[in-house]
Amino acid sequence: MKAIKILVIVLGAYIVLGIIIDSAIGYFQPQSERTVVLRTWSVSDAGTQESKDTVLAIRNDNGQLWVESGHWFRGWYYRALEHPQVAIVNGEALTHYTAVPVNTPEAVELMTRLMGKGEGAGYWVGRVMLLFAPIKPLRLDPAAE
Repeated sequence: MKAIKILVIVLGAYIVLGIIIDSAIGYFQPQSERTVVLRTWSVSDAGTQESKDTVLAIRNDNGQLWVESGHWFRGWYYRALEHPQVAIVNGEALTHYTAVPVNTPEAVELMTRLMGKGEGAGYWVGRVMLLFAPIKPLRLDPAAE
């Protein structure tokens, strides 16, 4: 019985730590050379369109851009599903895209490869610390002019 209690405490601490890390990443939005600012839009209760910027890792597969939601808290992802016209913000410039959800096993495998699976412990540390949230790929297609 004592072993079960210890296991429950360790598991509970792991989940709480994962939620704190996931929340901190979303709140502080750390930027690097491998991240972009993705602007998504939603409609408020008053009927006005509101934009929200989120820092995300960008993945490039031979010129095709991808972003992925690998966190449990993914408000930006749901906004992009509801309003797929998104933009990458670069200073004052906006480059418009259409966000296309691709929830196939092949797309998830592509994303895990682009994320560096098998290239060291960093991939697995990130996955463990984010509580193995499912990977939700979005392909960014250039918007029609």
